[in-house]
Amino acid sequence: MHRPGAQLPFAENFHSLGLRARVVLCQLPLVSCMLVVVGVFALAEPAMFANPWFRLCLLLHAVVLALCALIPWERLPVRSFQIIPIIDFALIALLLHADGQALSGLGMLLVFPVIWLSVSVLKSRILISFAGSLLAVLVPVLLSEAVNATHLLRLVLAPVIMLAISVSVHIIANNLEFQRAQIATAEAELHKVLQASREREQLLHAVVDSIDVGLVAVDSRGAVTLVNRQQEEFAVRASAPGREAATPDLQADHSKIYDDDGVSPLPPQARPVHRASRAEEFSGQIMWLGEGPQRIAVSAAARKISGQPVTPESPGSVVLFKEVTDQLAALAAKDDFMSAISHELRTPLTSILAYVDLALEHPDLPGQAADYLAVADRNAERLLELISDFLSSSAGTLEIQTQAADLADVVRRSMLSAAAGAAAKGIALINEIDHELPAEIDPGRMTQVMDNLLSNAVKYSPRDSTIRIRGWRDGGTSVLEVEDTGYGMDAADQRRVFDRYFRSSSARSSGIHGTGLGLVVTKEIVNRHGGTIEVASRLGAGTRVTVKIPKAGHQAEDALPPKAFVLGSRRQHAAGNS
Repeated sequence: MHRPGAQLPFAENFHSLGLRARVVLCQLPLVSCMLVVVGVFALAEPAMFANPWFRLCLLLHAVVLALCALIPWERLPVRSFQIIPIIDFALIALLLHADGQALSGLGMLLVFPVIWLSVSVLKSRILISFAGSLLAVLVPVLLSEAVNATHLLRLVLAPVIMLAISVSVHIIANNLEFQRAQIATAEAELHKVLQASREREQLLHAVVDSIDVGLVAVDSRGAVTLVNRQQEEFAVRASAPGREAATPDLQADHSKIYDDDGVSPLPPQARPVHRASRAEEFSGQIMWLGEGPQRIAVSAAARKISGQPVTPESPGSVVLFKEVTDQLAALAAKDDFMSAISHELRTPLTSILAYVDLALEHPDLPGQAADYLAVADRNAERLLELISDFLSSSAGTLEIQTQAADLADVVRRSMLSAAAGAAAKGIALINEIDHELPAEIDPGRMTQVMDNLLSNAVKYSPRDSTIRIRGWRDGGTSVLEVEDTGYGMDAADQRRVFDRYFRSSSARSSGIHGTGLGLVVTKEIVNRHGGTIEVASRLGAGTRVTVKIPKAGHQAEDALPPKAFVLGSRRQHAAGNS
């Protein structure tokens, strides 16, 4: 608590003292001044001690001080001790009479009983102070042998000054009492708030300790402010054998923490809490904790506590860790199953397509039969694309063979492929690329990228809408952009758009079929070219997909995700891998 200035040793705790001690302390200033008066008279006028009135005055002062200390004021009626300042008026009057100069400087001693009474709770305290001062100076004057005009003037002036002092002290005392009452009320409210805050904090700890999700809260400086019990268990899993336990934030260098491939150690700067301390927001970061049979996989997500810009005073971020070992095992089992089924289906399907092609090339094929076979061929092609997507999401090898090529040609070929589907819905495909976009790419793979992007744009756009394809050079990077005015996605769906088997809520509600693998395959191809892909969308307003391919578009090993994919594209590629 702030203290405005230095205080006497007893002043700060005055109200915590016993009543007798407080009465003595209130009387001490007058007694101290009387000691000074005694000293002055001893040096300047020793004859004063021969005056019986002076000796009586000193004796009475000593008696009153002793009474202050000995009388059990707590047992007497309330405020009975306030008789002491009234007695002080009489003692001062006796002193003035002994001095023989009724209105000498000794009259200033009246200030002490005046102040004492003025801060009391007596209803007539100001009147009593004035009357006591008046009588204290009036009695010596009346007992004086000679009274002149000066005496009369001082007789009026002294009580009036004491009255002014009494009023001023009374006002100040009331103001201080009011402020003290306000402070007491504020302290009571603060106590209630602190108690409520403690109860909420206990509730918060009970809640966060009861959930099966690890939680770490960090401030804007990266210091951990909250950890729950589940996170401490995760830290135990991440501890190296024979080493001290890992810290709950999983940032210790000796922690056994691996990237989503389960092999590559995850450096501290790439771990979730460190990323959150840089005000990053993310979700779905997979990491493996520990080694051996106790090893688990967790998925981490981070969100800023406040949407305000990051400052030293901002509240920081919350990082959540959820165990996903069983989910990853289930996904792996599903991938294995789909891979096996796809391999089993691909061989006979390739044979079916080959024989359908041969039948379509027969010169004597009736027109109606040709139409039937064309439908069968188109649906078999679609089935082969689905199988290729399933295989693309399974473990394997992805080969990118780059060469100098023009991305503008890739766009034109993909637009020709998408033209029929777009025309059936009255969708206008507008190519705004009017110049070459040279790049080191795998033309077949990049064609697959554009086919997927245009196919999605056509599928998820309403009739009579527009799809625009743009391309330009940004320094050493080639940029392609596909923008539609279709159904769009909300922010939650955008964060998961590259998750395997994920389909946005707007896509599901539209009734349009899909596997949720097209963008997964697309992102993998772009990553293998060392590039990036970004999606910007608004629900009901359309989607914009931006692909950036650097000039040196060869395979960038440091840009590869931990799991490689086998990518298939249509019939020839499937036949080659069967």
